[in-house]
Amino acid sequence: MRTGVSDPIKTPAPRRSPASGGYARGGETRARIINAGLKVFGEDGYDRASTRRIAEVAGVTPPALQYYFESKDGLHRACAEYIVETVMALLDPALDAAESALAEPDPKTASDALCGVLDALVDASMFSKDSPDWARFSARVQAEDDSPSGPLIQSRLIGPIRNVAIRLVAGARERPVSDDIRLRASVILNQVSVFYAHREPTLRALGWPDFNGDRREAVKAVLRAHTRGALSCG
Repeated sequence: MRTGVSDPIKTPAPRRSPASGGYARGGETRARIINAGLKVFGEDGYDRASTRRIAEVAGVTPPALQYYFESKDGLHRACAEYIVETVMALLDPALDAAESALAEPDPKTASDALCGVLDALVDASMFSKDSPDWARFSARVQAEDDSPSGPLIQSRLIGPIRNVAIRLVAGARERPVSDDIRLRASVILNQVSVFYAHREPTLRALGWPDFNGDRREAVKAVLRAHTRGALSCG
């Protein structure tokens, strides 16, 4: 369990960039630390993750973490912010299309818009070679009750996607929001998780090297078929 306080990075560091050397290439170093944080937090969880190990994976010294993020909490939130901003930028067109579809309710339009959101989720979860680290980090955040990034992930990523999906399912079935509608939306969204949270086992089961090209399009086609079935049955 967490102690209830932010875990400070022990070694003090300067709060300005040196004139030469040091942290001059700040953007590159910061990105490297975030990628290392995603990996280590995802593998070990917030409590067990060591800032020293994160620094080693990033190829920096521990003072660099304090310089850029001030504390372990700060780095954890920066990792979450990076995922949220990147994923939402990829999802924005599909979410905008969904809002347009909801403005003029029609079952087919709502169904098509929901399939568009799923397509975007597939692309967002597979576009980066680092997506397994992202998936593990996100899963850890959701599993840890006192994660410093839990509220951020929930309010800015999971919540908005779930809210749109629920409204689209209700529109596609021409019914008011209810427990049945929320359940269907959850099942539909959870279809995508097998392709990123369980990426490697799924690839092995399929005998595929990756989810690129035609294989990704096959995933989308199956998700669309399953989704339309879930919207129409019962």
